[in-house]
Amino acid sequence: MGPVWMHAKQLSGMPFEQNIWMNNPPSSSYPACIAVKSAALQSSHFEDIYLRKLREAVMMRGENISKRDVLIELAERLAHEDKNFSIDKFENDLQNDELLEIFQKDLQEVKYHNINRFPSLVIRNVKNKAIIISGYRPYSILIDAIKQLINIEETQKINPADYKDYWQFLTDREIHEVD
Repeated sequence: MGPVWMHAKQLSGMPFEQNIWMNNPPSSSYPACIAVKSAALQSSHFEDIYLRKLREAVMMRGENISKRDVLIELAERLAHEDKNFSIDKFENDLQNDELLEIFQKDLQEVKYHNINRFPSLVIRNVKNKAIIISGYRPYSILIDAIKQLINIEETQKINPADYKDYWQFLTDREIHEVD
């Protein structure tokens, strides 16, 4: 995965701690994916924030997100920032067989749609109509796909200050995209 991630850095302009592949490479992405599902059981908001924390941990700080202690530490940070996030529920759900079934359904969907290129993004509307976008795409392409899917001409302009407040930490590249 190292060369794939380095290519992603080149295409996206996002920072990446490339020494992770030499110092402490993740053995699998599955534990992190399952941890995201655990956060999602509390809310979609916590799912988004936890996923962001995972990405920052691995891409910017070179943390091994296949290790349980790293996953728990990230959840603890989230619980510290938002008292509505339950670290106890997160840890209990992380060990729950139901959570593994949810993750297995995601893997089945990947197989069903013959997704074999990463990243791939499935954007689904309320009527369950979906568009699958594979590979790295500019922000404008993603916005156009969303407009097509939800049948609107204009999207609401993102307020950069609100965006920064929501995510707390943003890279220069992300700020450039929303400005």
